[in-house]
Amino acid sequence: MKQLLLILSLFLISNCQNNNSKDFKLKIQSSNKTIKLNDTINIVISNKKDILIDSIKLFINDKSVKKEVILNDYILGNHNVKAFIYSNGKSFTLNESFDIYSNITPTLYRYKIINEFKHDDKAYTQGLEFYNDLLYESTGLNGKSTLRKVNYKTGEVLKSIDIDSKYFAEGITILNDNIYQLTWKNQIGFIYNTDLEYKRSFNYGKSIQGWGLCNDGEFIYKSDGTNKIWLLDKDTLKEIRNIEVMTNKSKIKNINELEYINGKIYANTYQLNRDVVIIINPNNGVVEGVIDFTGIRDLVKKSPDLDVMNGIAYNPKTNKLYVTGKNWNKIFEIKIVD
Repeated sequence: MKQLLLILSLFLISNCQNNNSKDFKLKIQSSNKTIKLNDTINIVISNKKDILIDSIKLFINDKSVKKEVILNDYILGNHNVKAFIYSNGKSFTLNESFDIYSNITPTLYRYKIINEFKHDDKAYTQGLEFYNDLLYESTGLNGKSTLRKVNYKTGEVLKSIDIDSKYFAEGITILNDNIYQLTWKNQIGFIYNTDLEYKRSFNYGKSIQGWGLCNDGEFIYKSDGTNKIWLLDKDTLKEIRNIEVMTNKSKIKNINELEYINGKIYANTYQLNRDVVIIINPNNGVVEGVIDFTGIRDLVKKSPDLDVMNGIAYNPKTNKLYVTGKNWNKIFEIKIVD
């Protein structure tokens, strides 16, 4: 019994030495109200009772830092700060977090319509991508989801397969003759060959849902409806890390269909009353540009099912860019202008 009490006593002492203390407070200080990329922050420990401190160890995202940190090698979004305070043989742990926003104002672009083509107005477009000069499309809604090959010049559906009605199909991307297709809430994706023949499935990791996909040949990028874009291993489809998409003022949520174009990610955002495409730096999440597509929805046939702009496809063979939307009867070849 004495031995048991001694063990319990030592356990309690050990626990006390690792608790947070109301006598210390961790603060993140910056000269700017909104912390931005390349800013300098100071990590400050306030000591209300002037308790003797033997040493302090500071970490951002588990990496050791000094109290003054220049934020030039960081991605945007949320970062965790941890302080270990050692005093009189005891240790105290403090936690805080902060967001890093972009340090640039996005460039605003407009669009010019070069050409118009027919599009199936029953297609609830979720993914759109060219591969070897052929257009592939993923359509959504439970019981109506498909994967298809399309002749974009005529609107003819060359081949289509139905997706099981329990799945709401989402974005696609194509790499090394494999088509990768997401589902919305089922935490599962599917892989096909370019003749739309099913090969296998893959599971999501920490990402919440499946929205959009694109790739740069090395990584697959996946949006999940938040402001995060996940980088996936192209062979295992495992989520490696994520970037958070931010402007100089806000987090950009509801990131939808994706397209990788000349080193940047072009993304639709799900906004009922506004059609825009944002241009994202995939290295850090900075929104470098916004393309305002105001008026383009007015050019398609009105119907009860008409929905938001969604679908960006870049044809690298012709260097042409195309956009459409959910249940739109047209695909537009467009040019981005200042």
